[in-house]
Amino acid sequence: MASRLIDRSKKSGKLGGSPGSPAVDFGSDGVSEGSLTAAQIAAVLLRHPSISEVGQPGLDEVEGTAGNATHTITVPSGKYWRLISLFHLLVTDANVANRAVVVTVRDSADATIEAITHANVAASTTAKRVTLFGQDDYVRGDRAVAAQGTLSMATKPTDTDTMTINGVEFTWVAALTGAVNELLIGAAVANSQAAANAAFVSANRATASSLHSVSDAVFESIGCTAIDFAAHDMVFTANVKGTAGNSIATTETFTAGGNIFDAGTLGTTTAGLDAADKVSATLDYPDAGNLLGPGEDILISVTNGVAGDSLDTYLFYVEYDADPTP
Repeated sequence: MASRLIDRSKKSGKLGGSPGSPAVDFGSDGVSEGSLTAAQIAAVLLRHPSISEVGQPGLDEVEGTAGNATHTITVPSGKYWRLISLFHLLVTDANVANRAVVVTVRDSADATIEAITHANVAASTTAKRVTLFGQDDYVRGDRAVAAQGTLSMATKPTDTDTMTINGVEFTWVAALTGAVNELLIGAAVANSQAAANAAFVSANRATASSLHSVSDAVFESIGCTAIDFAAHDMVFTANVKGTAGNSIATTETFTAGGNIFDAGTLGTTTAGLDAADKVSATLDYPDAGNLLGPGEDILISVTNGVAGDSLDTYLFYVEYDADPTP
């Protein structure tokens, strides 16, 4: 086993398991050693939002007392390191009032991976800084994304113009007739936008029934809600996060050509993503932390300190026996 996902909270990390037990184990190629499918793994992530990869963690410490330090770490032969985080503990000397100590991590090509800056650390002070490398160095079950689409309406609708959301047709009218799913046009485009705000924005529905005849049941059935018009644009968001929201149809028959949805379905403004997308069929997780191969160097440089400062820098990584990239 080369890595595992563990719930960092005090909950059980496995269905039926004891606290701290692994939720998912992986082989050196990143593939689950158990019989869990990608969908089942996604379900584990949803149940345990604090889950993270800690796997076979590695730790390398850099110490110094001269205020500045340079340290090189080399990835062992036949190993791959996914850089996870960097922790820096600084205890400043009493001789200099303030200093902005910088800890920089560079790869073999001298390209900066991450940098930590202690802003104006006072004398005789203990300061701690930590960073996570990349943007997906931990997986959260709530990282699914809701699909969004935008209705643009800069011109007042024409009587009997329609728009359809998730199979439900809504009709713009000059005066409400008592029929279902009508939206009042009003004297100007701002009035029409107010009617749409009242019909499709949850917070507005209780006080604006005179502007539309969209029932609560219909509102709930369309599977999305909106926010108030801004700059003639109304953004609709799927109620349920995930790719399913990308199938919610949004069409219209406005007379004015500029009154239009940005696409025939939600998902153009923001594409809906399933939480399972963060753990693919080949489990290429995590997908953004810096991956270094055999023999590559990690250079940790500490600058702007003074003689007498005490430095402790810890580099955390996950080690693989093979390249985990699919």
